[in-house]
Amino acid sequence: MKIYKILLIIAGVIGAVLWFMLPSGDVPVDEAAANSNVNLMFIVSYVLFGIAVLLTVLFSVKSLFSHHKLKEMLISLVAFAVILVVSYALASGSEVTTTDGSVLATAETSKLVGGGLIAFYILAAIAVLAMISSSVKKILIK
Repeated sequence: MKIYKILLIIAGVIGAVLWFMLPSGDVPVDEAAANSNVNLMFIVSYVLFGIAVLLTVLFSVKSLFSHHKLKEMLISLVAFAVILVVSYALASGSEVTTTDGSVLATAETSKLVGGGLIAFYILAAIAVLAMISSSVKKILIK
């Protein structure tokens, strides 16, 4: 039996034990939130989520190097970074205030949000153009 299967069984048993040790539905929310078993359940969940993310990234990188797609990935990452930098440069950064003068967003926050929106619009336009060009190419080939 492989080690990861043993670890998964152990994690499942720990999760099941903690599940049965959770407070019942009759317990008020503030008491249930302070229960150490609830905190342990969250810790187990965070650890398992972290392991899942780590393994996903590791296997993706391994697959990337084994299939020699590193050049294509780097080109995509650089293109994405260029879009982000251009979007940030195009965004205007002005402080957003309410009618009574309190600040809702600083100029930097406004510039980041504006840059994110511009990047979204650029990427959405690229996606639409890719779909249209793919459809036209498919029609012309037939």
